[in-house]
Amino acid sequence: MLSILIPIYNFDVRSFVNKLHKQAIDENILFEILLVDDASENTFRKINKSLNELKFVNYFQLEKNIGRSKIRNLLAEKAKYEYLLFADCDTDVFSANFIKNYIQNIEKQSVICGGITYSKEKPENSDLFFRWYYGNNREKSSAEKRNKKPYDSFMSGNFLIPKTVFEKIKFDEKISEYGHEDTLFGIELQRKEIDIKHIYNPLIHIGLEGSKTFILKTKKGIDNLIYLVKNYKYPELFENIKLLKTYKKTKNLSFLFRLFFIFFHQAIEKNLCGTKPRLKLFDLYKLSYLHSIIKTQK
Repeated sequence: MLSILIPIYNFDVRSFVNKLHKQAIDENILFEILLVDDASENTFRKINKSLNELKFVNYFQLEKNIGRSKIRNLLAEKAKYEYLLFADCDTDVFSANFIKNYIQNIEKQSVICGGITYSKEKPENSDLFFRWYYGNNREKSSAEKRNKKPYDSFMSGNFLIPKTVFEKIKFDEKISEYGHEDTLFGIELQRKEIDIKHIYNPLIHIGLEGSKTFILKTKKGIDNLIYLVKNYKYPELFENIKLLKTYKKTKNLSFLFRLFFIFFHQAIEKNLCGTKPRLKLFDLYKLSYLHSIIKTQK
């Protein structure tokens, strides 16, 4: 019936897995929970390894980090059931009916996406505020809104897919750096005319990064996006990704955007790391960074 697949990297997943395990037991279905640790620090290996004691749970450790795409493909290869439920390790259960909601919405040839949400309460640690604020205002989205552009809205952190469908696509293992492996997966689903159904069945993103770390990861994601543009024949990237759409419209102003980034990136970063981050400034920061490096990125 259901293989629940969780790639792990430097995160304590014990509470999350126990909740999923209980829900699956309560639904009285055939299931397994597969956990693959992507060469985490020893502290996390030791505590997560104890999950092997749970019935229907299998925990594996990798000695070398293989990256976000390859580890998801590995999990799918190990899975023995016909439906694969992927979940990110730094999330938590939002609904007591999370597993039930997916089971009720299963369709043989369709991908089901549950979405992501964030706590309503701002984090006590002020360094996590920007990541929380961005998630609540930009990443959290209703199923109705996501269904208007189902392929653009695909996210790999919480979705269910028939194994036979996954095997037609898989995650591109050439993408080893952070960012946009889910973008390509969504495009491939669209090209193969595989339906995506978005439902309201979110997981809570609890693995918030500090502001500087999140800004750095955002820049790495843009670096990877440029790599995709230069090395893949995906015109859909310019149709589906707002940042690239805006870049295309402002291409003739690249010189000005590069100057803007040189002179103002530090001031913007200071704002984003503060108590009143402005998302419009973050949009401008990302666009000017893209203009700054797109010609030099190899």
